[in-house]
Amino acid sequence: MFNNNGVSNNGQSRQNNNSRNSNNRNRNNRNRSRRRMSRPGETPAGNPRAKTVENAHYMVRRDDASMKVSLAGALSNVSAVKRIKETKLPRGNLAISHLNPTLSNGIKMATNAPQTYPSGNKVRIIPIGGVNEVGMNMTALECGDDIVVIDTGFGFGGGDRFPGVDYIIPDTSYLEQNRHKIRGLIYTHGHLDHIGGAPYILPKLGDIPIYSMPLTLALLKNRLQEFEMQNKFQGKIIDLDKPLTLGAFTFHPFRLNHSIPDVIGLGIDTPMGRILYCTDWKFDNTPFDGQLSDYGKIAQLGDGGVRLLLTDSLGILKPGYAISESEIQKTIFNIFKQAQGRVIVTTFSTTIARLQHTINACEKFNRKLALIGRSMINNFNVCAELGYIKVPPGMIMDIRETDKLSPEKVCVLSTGSQGEDNAALARMARDEHPMLRLQGGDSVLFSSKPIPGNEDSVQDLIAKLSRKGVEVYMYKEFDLHVSGHACHEDLKLLFSLARPDYLMPIHGDHFMLRKVGELGMKMGIPFEKNLLVENNRIIELASNSINVTEELVGEGYILVDGTGVGSVSELVLEERRQMATQGSLVLVLLVNKSKKLVGGPEIISRGFVYMKSTTGLFDEMKEVIKKEYNAIDLDPKSSSYWSDLRNKLRNATREFVYSRTEKDPVVIPVVIQV
Repeated sequence: MFNNNGVSNNGQSRQNNNSRNSNNRNRNNRNRSRRRMSRPGETPAGNPRAKTVENAHYMVRRDDASMKVSLAGALSNVSAVKRIKETKLPRGNLAISHLNPTLSNGIKMATNAPQTYPSGNKVRIIPIGGVNEVGMNMTALECGDDIVVIDTGFGFGGGDRFPGVDYIIPDTSYLEQNRHKIRGLIYTHGHLDHIGGAPYILPKLGDIPIYSMPLTLALLKNRLQEFEMQNKFQGKIIDLDKPLTLGAFTFHPFRLNHSIPDVIGLGIDTPMGRILYCTDWKFDNTPFDGQLSDYGKIAQLGDGGVRLLLTDSLGILKPGYAISESEIQKTIFNIFKQAQGRVIVTTFSTTIARLQHTINACEKFNRKLALIGRSMINNFNVCAELGYIKVPPGMIMDIRETDKLSPEKVCVLSTGSQGEDNAALARMARDEHPMLRLQGGDSVLFSSKPIPGNEDSVQDLIAKLSRKGVEVYMYKEFDLHVSGHACHEDLKLLFSLARPDYLMPIHGDHFMLRKVGELGMKMGIPFEKNLLVENNRIIELASNSINVTEELVGEGYILVDGTGVGSVSELVLEERRQMATQGSLVLVLLVNKSKKLVGGPEIISRGFVYMKSTTGLFDEMKEVIKKEYNAIDLDPKSSSYWSDLRNKLRNATREFVYSRTEKDPVVIPVVIQV
């Protein structure tokens, strides 16, 4: 148990108590010698300028100039913002038997020495998605006959890698085969790269209990509603003050900051030790909703012994600490102050802080607010109903009524920050939106950063807006976007609080994962205890080791293309890439019942070369096709006659075209019997 001062009463207290028996006193003396902690107000030896912060058994040391954000003041007042609840965290076999203190860049560190855990069922961690990539976040935990799933995210298709593909979801075949073992599914937060795959994945996993925070469950319901599935799955709200036991796993949820409220991390007690799972997160000491990350809970979990830490890696390349979301408010106020016409703010509809910043600016500068785009309207309404955003009465107006007000009285929140062709902002830029036309003097604020692969689409959209005389504000020039992910110093602080034995970076590409591993080594986690893994690779926690096995489950990705799920093969993708870069040729031939050529060949070219300027090439091509057809010696009675015929025509045409143009278009022979 923990008392109101964040001091452990479980036998490892650092305070002397005359009423304790001599055995307890001796044990306290040993613990004191292992980890010397400054008392409140005491200056650490050897550094008269350093300041100390003590809260729930951890200490941060810093020089005055080393931090942009005053973590000392924030951390020391954590209990004033959110008092540490009296939580009983099971210790037993999880208790730290030894601490090996280290010092790195002025931050007090301690990493757990090897511990012995009971023999029995091994614990398996399976990253189904989200490792060595951005998006598709999904993890499974398995022990004996129990499986718990964390998140069911998706990734975006398109680009050179997945042309024409709408979404990418993880391969859940292993979970489908073992669906009888699944004890529950926990969602860490409501972004699409964590909940977006739900309509495709949940039906395959059966009727399983779902757990998350209120906003996440509401956004999940919205997502399922798009597929008329909202009534098939019932979510249960997680209580941050109570552990949740699912099979062999006991979860201790705790609050984290991100660009959306209700983000949770998970302390996970297993038969093979404690796992700390930190999804997309950062430390923000001035969050827009006043809810700080629960530093105290993380420290409590660290005091109990963290065997393995899994952490978000997307912000590792940025030095210092993550910038607070509240910094954006100042920039938005300044833009609203000088804007003469309408202001259109485009951002992710789940970036709730940006919605509130826009509301605040409208209130301050006396503008009405209209919403445009289905996801923006749905998510805005959900957040307003649940109280995550505060909307003054009478502020919201119908988008169709905006023409009745003078431009300086109007603001619009719109989807389309990623340059999507069918989103509201792109349609406005093309003058195709039926409810709103942009005009000179309007201002468009991009309060988001293009996700990888969307940069060209966003830049093209900005160019279209510029041609219309619209004033465009981007994150590159103005402070309109801050990362929701832990930066370099945030990660160091997490390591100091959790003191993990092993480290497994997740949520990022390989370079990001490797950089987090390198930081972990600087903070005292040995090289051999840094786990860089692949999706679908099983990580086993045994009594005296953690190993990455050779076993793989699943085959990678499932592609969602229109209404088809899994209907797009690598061959189809390669043909799409080939058509995009090389073009296509359709050969049309007419033959009679005796297989004699009676018409054609006619050639239809798309994306290859302009036929009128290359008539000689196409005339030669027709002769090559005729010659090849007449020379073909195939058995007309064979069941494979038509496919063999098309293959020979295709190969002959490709060889000729490449010899003349060094191009390799997709060739589609069409042979019609008349």
